[in-house]
Amino acid sequence: MATYDDLRTYFEESRQLQQAAEAAARVPIVSGFTLDVNPIWAFLYDIEYGLISRPLDLEKRFPVPLDFLMRINAAGTYTHPFLHWMKARYQGYRRRNLYSDVPAWKRIASEFNDPLPVTMTIVHRPLRTPVKNLEDEGDEQEYLLRLLDIARNSSPNIRIEERPAAQLALASGDSILAPNSGTLGGVLDDPSGNSYGVTCAHVASRGNAAYDNSRRLIGHCVAESTRVTLPAGTVCDPVQLAMPNPYPGNGPDVNMLDCALIDLKVPVVRPKIAGVAKSLTSGQDVTLTGAKTNTTPHKLGALCISYCFSRGGKDYCFRDSIELLPQPWGPVGGILGQMMTTVPVQGDSGGWVLTDDQPPVWAGLFFAVDGNRGFAIRASWVHDWAQQITGTKLSP
Repeated sequence: MATYDDLRTYFEESRQLQQAAEAAARVPIVSGFTLDVNPIWAFLYDIEYGLISRPLDLEKRFPVPLDFLMRINAAGTYTHPFLHWMKARYQGYRRRNLYSDVPAWKRIASEFNDPLPVTMTIVHRPLRTPVKNLEDEGDEQEYLLRLLDIARNSSPNIRIEERPAAQLALASGDSILAPNSGTLGGVLDDPSGNSYGVTCAHVASRGNAAYDNSRRLIGHCVAESTRVTLPAGTVCDPVQLAMPNPYPGNGPDVNMLDCALIDLKVPVVRPKIAGVAKSLTSGQDVTLTGAKTNTTPHKLGALCISYCFSRGGKDYCFRDSIELLPQPWGPVGGILGQMMTTVPVQGDSGGWVLTDDQPPVWAGLFFAVDGNRGFAIRASWVHDWAQQITGTKLSP
């Protein structure tokens, strides 16, 4: 797919998408916005530019441009009927130019109001059940109708999705206590031989002692990225809220980092890693290693151009985090495949996300979950932050 930087740039240059986001940000139930590449556009792009073989039955599948659009379901995804039950194919890094000419896509776009090669999802929290004698709360279904109206009047590329509230992932009884529980995701070494464990800021704060599960002291937290809270009643708006300065960073209105460094006093066994990913693409196969769920397969999902996460009664607006979509262990996909997936849980916070390259490349830092998917911060940002904090070059 296009890289996540490409998706961010596309959003910044699309007034159509920004206007829809600005309108939706006025609706109180909205909790975030994601942006991903339209899968049919990617399929046609790959054929046009020779990235895949042209399917022999292409004309039978899609006899007219309209048939393409009839096969785009409510989730904005495409699945051939015969392959509906199969696991999505393996995919590594794929960069596609969102501005390239794709004639087959143009035919589709001309039929339906020039759809974009990307799909924006407006995410809202679950609608609350009305409470007796609290009529002033109103019926939140009216908010949903407003969102649907925004989507209808904005673009065929905008969809609405209800999701559980996302939480900064944390629980007790994990492999690192500092003083909260989480995961010691990985280790960065400096040229002098010092080693720093990387985890989340909501696991360890500056000055905290860090222990393993046997209560053995492993080090002390020497730095954390301080989060800024989202004021009550404010929607996590991708357009109006002030972006971090310096970038990437946290504040004045939104966050991009949730990471902490632990000065290690004991040796830590770690896998061989080739380095830090410079860029990433949605659809890429990755693995997450967390203290609770161990090593599990995932795909990188949409770019969360802005997304609200909660912890301890406070909300935090994050910019440009990445969805982690759990994948089945076997070849089965669809509803059956979902029964064979392992969703990250609270307690995996700080786990490292690695690509499927051999040796793997550090892709991200897991920090949040909503019960159906995980969320990660780009490893390149965490790495840059750690080097700035320590004032030295660090290698995984």
